[in-house]
Amino acid sequence: MKFNKVLITFLFISIISISYAQKEKPNSVTRQFIENAEITQINKDWNVKAEFKSGLNEVVSFFPVEAIDLKSNTKIKSLQMDMALANNYFKSSWIDLNEVDEFILFIETYVIPNLKEKTERKQSVTYIFNSREITFSFYIEKSSRRISIYLKDNGNTDNEHYFWTESQVSKIPELLTMLKEIK
Repeated sequence: MKFNKVLITFLFISIISISYAQKEKPNSVTRQFIENAEITQINKDWNVKAEFKSGLNEVVSFFPVEAIDLKSNTKIKSLQMDMALANNYFKSSWIDLNEVDEFILFIETYVIPNLKEKTERKQSVTYIFNSREITFSFYIEKSSRRISIYLKDNGNTDNEHYFWTESQVSKIPELLTMLKEIK
């Protein structure tokens, strides 16, 4: 009888652990590559960059990078996004190259055609792109537009540290141009 209770408890805990582990999404391949390498070199190309600033001097920059595991000389290319917020918060996140194609498609299909769109009174529209490490949101209400960028870690969105701007929405075509250059 005791053995059955122990077995049932063990199976129950195992099922819960497995289902929890399956809900967690891994970070980008780039972050995993950097974290698993003992010695890494990251080459940043600041010539190809898209940048958004908020009224609080918060900045989000997108630019291509190449990470190199110096022990194995293995290389990986990616899009890095640096977020610097007013409360001295800084974090880098990565969008893998296979996610960049989806990001381009998202911007071309849903954002660019709607940059000048308006909604009716008491209505809004939000378009959301999710990569492994960021969520990019484009919001329209009446004649105002806003972009918001949230960071993710293992699939969990950080709702405390995020970037948003209304004044920089017109720079989205520059982001699209930069994304196309790195492909």
